Amino acid sequence: MADQGTSMTTFKKLLVSKQNQVLVLTFDGSQLVVTGRYIQEDWLPSWCIVFKRPNFLYTLYIDKAVLVNSARGSKGGVYLEFNANQTRMVQACFFSDMIDIWDVSAADGNPKLMKSLSIPGKPGLGHKQHHPHQAVLDPTKRFFVVPNLGSDTLLVLDSKDDAFEIVNMQAIPPLVGNHVGPRHVAFLTNLEKHYLVLVSEFTSELFLFEALYVENGIQFKELQRQPTYSGEPSKVNSHPAQVQVSRNQRDVYISNLDTDDGTDNIAHYAFQTLSGAPRLHYVGKVSSGGSQPRSFCLSRDTEQKYIFISNETGRLGIQVLQRDPTTGTIDPTPVATMLNEDLIVPESQGQGPHFICEI
Repeated sequence: MADQGTSMTTFKKLLVSKQNQVLVLTFDGSQLVVTGRYIQEDWLPSWCIVFKRPNFLYTLYIDKAVLVNSARGSKGGVYLEFNANQTRMVQACFFSDMIDIWDVSAADGNPKLMKSLSIPGKPGLGHKQHHPHQAVLDPTKRFFVVPNLGSDTLLVLDSKDDAFEIVNMQAIPPLVGNHVGPRHVAFLTNLEKHYLVLVSEFTSELFLFEALYVENGIQFKELQRQPTYSGEPSKVNSHPAQVQVSRNQRDVYISNLDTDDGTDNIAHYAFQTLSGAPRLHYVGKVSSGGSQPRSFCLSRDTEQKYIFISNETGRLGIQVLQRDPTTGTIDPTPVATMLNEDLIVPESQGQGPHFICEI
């Protein structure tokens, strides 16, 4: 049990999802404790849970066309993103090549489907359909960027006046082979310029683009691409899952899967403008404590002193590491851990957690 004498202001609350369940954990700076658990059979909550104040949670059934318990949308949703005032949500539907737009402005939090967008054009070579993998709000709070793994494109949605129309589809050509596989993206801002960081699933590359704002849209100018694995050529089966940018707009973190190193890792890159040329420079990596770290998050405190990592397989289901806010480096010594065997209860079989976030 956590120390009851600890000030409640030091506690952090985490949401974790895995097959058949969503958990609530508290972290007091030294240990993790499960404080809530919702179990439902034959349920696979997706790789995303979003929280809306005061007490609404939205998640997706990855294998069913159901959102929460009260609305029905396109099949295969894997990601949700709010607009700036949390009255709209954009849903990327990986398994049905659709993008759903939801109205979540009701006082009771119930979502209402506004529209479903079908991605135009043919999928890429070897793909039977498009695969929108994520939706991310841009720094101007007007546009959403959706990486489309099924056609090697970046889609731009314009939300002005509730239009939510696709206004740009930009191709990302592979340097080798037939596919890139854009998976996840994140924005960063430096000296009033906006940049987009992207990780690709098929080529295991880290991209840096400058975001160029044109009339009613965004275009992306490629500045750099490099391997996501240790700053060196990627291993054959390794691929990145998630990318996050720290609040200081300098540190970029990537989770690498299938590295064949015993455990997978979190790689750290730093944004720099040496000689005036924006670049991402490899800093180092730390073990995730397990395998298949599809999701991780930086803590919500001002300095982002912690990184929370979830592992689908391996001994450790969750690992908490400490981050130096000055350098961005991550201490490899765990601050707190939780075993996968403690997360996989008899009523909830399957793998360990595939999503984690602090609320």
